[in-house]
Amino acid sequence: MGKAAVIVAHPGHELMVYHWMERHHPIYFCLTDGSGGNARSRMASTGRLIDKTGAAAGPLYGRYADKEVYRLLLEGRADVFVGLAKELAGALAAADVDCVAGDALEGFNPVHDVCRFVIDGAVAMVQRQTGRLVRNYDFVLDRPPDACPEPLPAGLLRLCLDEAALERKLEAALAYLELRAEVQAAVERFGRQAYAVECLRPAATRAMIARFEMEKPAYERSGQIRVGEGRYHEVIRFREHVWPVLAAIEAAA
Repeated sequence: MGKAAVIVAHPGHELMVYHWMERHHPIYFCLTDGSGGNARSRMASTGRLIDKTGAAAGPLYGRYADKEVYRLLLEGRADVFVGLAKELAGALAAADVDCVAGDALEGFNPVHDVCRFVIDGAVAMVQRQTGRLVRNYDFVLDRPPDACPEPLPAGLLRLCLDEAALERKLEAALAYLELRAEVQAAVERFGRQAYAVECLRPAATRAMIARFEMEKPAYERSGQIRVGEGRYHEVIRFREHVWPVLAAIEAAA
């Protein structure tokens, strides 16, 4: 494997592929600062984590506050995400990256899904502009951490961590202060050994989108509840706000 990159929507997602990062020292890209509703950036914690794995920060590094990305989606600013795909493509090509791993399309959070569109678009742009194949993997965030599809598809990367690697990963996760409570709850729910597997799947975005023809993504349902509670003013919807980003990026790529 040549130079690798990790590309995520929110800082902290990289914990899911911590050992893979230890092995490949990727360039790290992140769309948002992870500030969520409390306006508190998580980039300092991610900075310490990527230093520990030997990764390096790329030029797209906590660019937007979470609220700003949601606003861009609601305002229909697909052009901003097309620009991010082009910028990312330029950075990947300049660094001779031939393998990327990033957030999967799951319908759990619209920014995660848009990040996947940006990744796919950037990979397509690199391949079109340079003729070089870039392997494109995703990893899940809204399923058990050791979940791998059955049967295993061709090209899937399945890393089994030994006890020392698992201990380093869990130590790093618990040291990530903003996510410590989530990590502790997840370990209690899934068990320590669930984190001893890292599964990177060949990205299959279109196959995942087909699910949304049958049912609304989870973020629409949860968003509707929060609007009813008065926490949100408007629901981000796949067809109205997220799909146009995919269409615009694919047209540009």
